[in-house]
Formats: sequence, structure tokens, C-alpha cells
Amino acid sequence: MRTILLATDFSENAHWAIDYAVEMAFTLHAQLVILNAYDPLPANAPAHEWLTSADEGAKQACLHRLHDLRDSIREQTGGLLLVEVVARPGDPAACIEAEVRDRKPDLLVMGLVGDEPYRARIEGSLATQLIPETLVSMLLVPPGTVYTPIRSVVLAVDLEEPVDVLTLGNVKRFARLLDATLDIVCVEDTPTDLHRWGAEAIRNLFIDQPHTFQFLSGNDLTVALDAYFAQTRADLIVLLPKRHSRFQIWLTESVTQQVARQAIVPVLAVV
Repeated sequence: MRTILLATDFSENAHWAIDYAVEMAFTLHAQLVILNAYDPLPANAPAHEWLTSADEGAKQACLHRLHDLRDSIREQTGGLLLVEVVARPGDPAACIEAEVRDRKPDLLVMGLVGDEPYRARIEGSLATQLIPETLVSMLLVPPGTVYTPIRSVVLAVDLEEPVDVLTLGNVKRFARLLDATLDIVCVEDTPTDLHRWGAEAIRNLFIDQPHTFQFLSGNDLTVALDAYFAQTRADLIVLLPKRHSRFQIWLTESVTQQVARQAIVPVLAVV
């Protein structure tokens, strides 16, 4: 892993994702790029000169916070972590998408909630909003999460539809990078021959990676995972988001978004 992109809004809960991204980048010997989107000036500003001056002021204020954070991280890591900061004007979602396209990072890290944690848990947040259209694997960090070495990873798969082999290859790469065991689960009350064939194909793909595979009873992934985690410790949940049309995204919340929104451990959406 070469580059980890951390998108932060400096909100009250942002430090959880910042600390997690720093520790992960340090552990994996990756460069950490920190992105913050700042508000440009309103279009109805009274004069062009004032607009230009104020916009520059907003940019400098953003860079000041980013530079302070960069210096703090360098001090924390003894200067051994390569940290770059980026300030982009405009809508946060558009800024993140643009930075992902331009930089092509290996991983995007975001906090699961922002300034309104309760509302984010109920309705979702910018982080969950980006899941259906992400071009890069995303790590969503819930508030209260303190980084510890990731040793146990749970991968939830849906065998009702074909699973992309390349995406599973990325999951395998992450598990190896983290030196973690992998527990693969599928929620299905009555597995058919097709489900069992799919499970066997996945097991063959992970044959050289320590793993288990089991079917969980139920028809709701979130509920089934809650019951599973009540008995099994996990450091990370891995999900495979499906691509959706803009109409589907606008109309319904995906399973990955739902699980991520309610998660109490970090969620990795792998693409």
C-alpha cells in the first residue's frame, strides 16, 4: 500500500478517523495525504475584490489547520511518516471524488459521523453517502474507535449474485497486508446448491489465506451481524458494495450503507 487518503472536516468526532489513519499509514509504511474541503465565498458577494480576498483568507485558514495537523503527526511519528496536506474549495463530496480521481490512492479513510453523530447514525453521513459510487476502497471509522493491530476480519458476502473475483482479490490483499485471519459469512437461512457452489468457489480463492466460511441464519445482514458479533470478536468488517444507478442511490439505502451506518467497529468497503 503506497497512499492512504484521509478526508477530514475537523469536526468534533474527526480525531478518531485521523488517529486511526495515522496509525494505519505508519504500520503499513504508506504515505498519508490529508484532504480538507473549505467553503468558497458565496456567489452574491458584493465585490470581486472582496470576494477574492476573502476566498484567499478561507484557503489560508484551511491550510493553517492542515499544517498544524501535519506538524503534530510528524512529531508524533518522529518524522518517519510522510504526510501531505491538500485544501480544496467547494462541496466536500465533489472535492473527495476529484482528489481520488487525481491521486488514485489505495485507500480512502473517513470518519463515520461528523458534527451530528446521532443524525448520522439514523440517516447516514457524507461517508456513507459516498459508498455506492466510490472508485476506491473506503475505510469508515466510527466514533470511539481506537486503533489496534487488525487481527480478525469479517467479510460479509451476498451469494444471490455473482461476486467479482477482482474485488475478492483486493480483500485478500488487504487481509495479507494486515496479517489478519478472515472469517467469511453469508446470511442465508436455507443455502441452495448454488449458494454452496459459490461458497466453495470463494474458499478455493482464499485457500492460501487463513479463513473460515459459514452461513448465518436470518434475512437481515445487519441483525445477523449483530448476533454474530455478540459471540465473535472482530476488528474490521469488510463489505463489497454493489454499483447502483443514481436513481437507485437516491431511492434506497444499500445494505453496505446500512451496515456501515450502524457499525461499532471500522467498516472497509472494498471495490
